[in-house]
Amino acid sequence: MTTETVRETAKIYEFPIRSQRRLDDMRTREIAGRPVIYESCAGSWYHEDAIREADKTRKQ
Repeated sequence: MTTETVRETAKIYEFPIRSQRRLDDMRTREIAGRPVIYESCAGSWYHEDAIREADKTRKQ
């Protein structure tokens, strides 16, 4: 007696986009909605000074 079962794979249907303009608008909205993160290139001088200060107090 065989116990093999045949499973069908899922079918993926792509929803049609009616126009290129709508597609561009959707992409623009997606990009515009993301927050912009700025990185500081100046370093973290305050943090570095606090570490130096803590090291000085430990050594004394």
